[in-house]
Amino acid sequence: MKRIFLDTNFIIDYFVREDYNGDSEKLMKFGSDNNLNFFISYLTVANFAYIMRKLPPAQLSDVIRRICTHFNVVRNTREQIMLNLQYPFTDFEDGLQYQAAMEANCDCIISRNKKDFGNSKIPVLTAAEFMATTLR
Repeated sequence: MKRIFLDTNFIIDYFVREDYNGDSEKLMKFGSDNNLNFFISYLTVANFAYIMRKLPPAQLSDVIRRICTHFNVVRNTREQIMLNLQYPFTDFEDGLQYQAAMEANCDCIISRNKKDFGNSKIPVLTAAEFMATTLR
């Protein structure tokens, strides 16, 4: 697996949630050491900015710059929205994340909320599961 799509919750875990960032830190280090390509959706940047809106503006801007520097950002399109309407995802936003992963030809999706991707044709793993299966 070389093309890894990271769900919004992974990005939040990595940059904010200390109780989860151990697994995300390990995955990011492994990816750096093994030339993995990490992808996120444009929507992830917007979600992150909204969730973290109480940060001082300069700090939020700095983190967003880091996100855009370290990850390939996949555009979200009208076509993805229309395709998303055809897939029975329980959460519309997760369906758009899935469509972005498909657009980027990703090999898997990393998410802490795997159940949100129940209809995915792409394997969905937690960061810990990815590391456990990859390091065998």
